[in-house]
This record gives sequence, structure tokens and C-alpha cells, in this order.
Amino acid sequence: MSKNLIAIDCGGTNLRVALMDETLNILAVRRVPSIKNDPDALCRRMMELIAEVESEAGRTKDAIGMSICGVVSHNKVGRCGNLGIDFGFDFYDRFKEAYPDVPVRIANDGNCSAYVESRFGVNQGYLDSGFITISSGIGIGIIHNGEMIDLPLEAGRQVIEYRDKLYEAEYLCSGNGIVRLCAHEGMKVENARAFFELVKENDTEARRIYNIWLRLLGTWLGNLQLLFDCQSYAISGGTWQASSVYKDDLAKVANATIASWHINPIVLRSAKYNQDVGLAGAASLALHELEK
Repeated sequence: MSKNLIAIDCGGTNLRVALMDETLNILAVRRVPSIKNDPDALCRRMMELIAEVESEAGRTKDAIGMSICGVVSHNKVGRCGNLGIDFGFDFYDRFKEAYPDVPVRIANDGNCSAYVESRFGVNQGYLDSGFITISSGIGIGIIHNGEMIDLPLEAGRQVIEYRDKLYEAEYLCSGNGIVRLCAHEGMKVENARAFFELVKENDTEARRIYNIWLRLLGTWLGNLQLLFDCQSYAISGGTWQASSVYKDDLAKVANATIASWHINPIVLRSAKYNQDVGLAGAASLALHELEK
């Protein structure tokens, strides 16, 4: 029998709610701007959209999965800075009150992405895998022994050293971080895409800064591997669109940092799910709840 999964993808800009089947096909979907600074109104809007997609698809939900851009642990949503939620909000209890017989699972968006890539994407078949997004910030999710590590895992906030000062990794290594790094090195670029175009053209100054960026991000990635020893990483995000420029170089630098440890080599793969990763990840959580 087909399973009907409600997938909620709650980002800082857009809220998407879909009804999907067990193979992650979208049967009905709604997309609206996210409501900020009012989590109660945001929750009510989610429930309205659930009713709309159920009506359109002519199906009733079997489970709900929710991916959200903030701190989540054991279904409890904490701070979501991009949504203006500073002290958390109990979406789980609200859903259970409204839908008492429907399983619900909520997780951080990076963790959702890691789970769906492990189950249906490029990391399928690996017990230990990871998901990394490199865009305006850096986010991760980790799968260990086939299960999602249900913790915030704010790896983009890990501290790195640059010019004898300490910075959060994403401050210098993300897409926006590349612009900052260039500024620190006396070079102005409009965005990461422009920077990588200069690297492709073998611009001397861009190549010099590129090597600094590789060392910083490669060391960060090596440290991540020392923590989790993943067999494969699925990578996405705006900066990854230029991966043909740096993918091999990054893997080489990162693997050099762990060479003496004889653990799994760092393998980087383009994520299967891109624009719909939030919905797919949320649906995979709902499916997981049904299969317990």
C-alpha cells in the first residue's frame, strides 16, 4: 500500500509543504514565504498548507517529516536565527495535538539531507556517510551506522586559524567567506563564482588566495573526517557549482591532513538531491517513522 508522507521544508526564506509517496515523488506541493519572528503563526501556516496538499492530492497523511534551518535535538526545535526564533518553539507537541495518530519527526536541515542522501542518494550503501553544504554558510549532517546523528552539528562554526587570529570556518571558507578572505588578502571579488572564474583563468593573485582557501577548508574537512571517519560525503550548495575547479584539489589537501591516521580516505560526491533536498529529506524522515 502506498504511503502518504507530509514533507515540510522550513527555510529562512521559503516554506514548502508537500505530500509525497514512499519513493519521494511529489504529489502536491505549496511554496510560500517563511513567516519570521512569530513561530505560532508559522506553525499555523504549516497546518493550513498540509490541509491544502492533502485536498489537492486526494490523500490523507500517514506521517509528517519536517526539515528546519535551526537547532533541533530529539524533535525539540531550539534557536532558528534565520526565522527569528531565539528561544525555540515546540512544533512537535503542536503537531501531535492536531494529529494525535500521525507519527512526526523533526530534524535540522543538514541532518535531513544527510539521511536522504544515505538512503536514496549518492551515499546509499554506506554505513557511515556525511552531507556538506557550502553556500552562504557551511552546514553538515552525519550518518553513523546507518542512523542519523540527531544533534545540531554546527561544524561551520568550528574555529580555524588565519593570520594568527581565530575565525569560524564558514566566515572565511563559505561562499560569502571567500569574498571576505579575498578582502583580507587585498583583492576585491563580487562573489565566489567570480573568484573561481579567475582561478580557472590562472590569475596569479586569485591562485595565491585559492591555495590559502584550500588549506583552510581542507584542514577543516580533515578534522571532520578524524571525528566521524565517513566513507563518502555528498556535497551541495552554491559554491559546489564550481566544484569542477576545486573538487580534486580539495580532496587532495584534505586527505593529506589525515594521511598518517590510516582511516577512510575522504571521498567527495555531488549530492543527488539539490533544489528539492529539503522536501526529500523531510519525507525520508516521515518514512523512517512509519518503518519503526
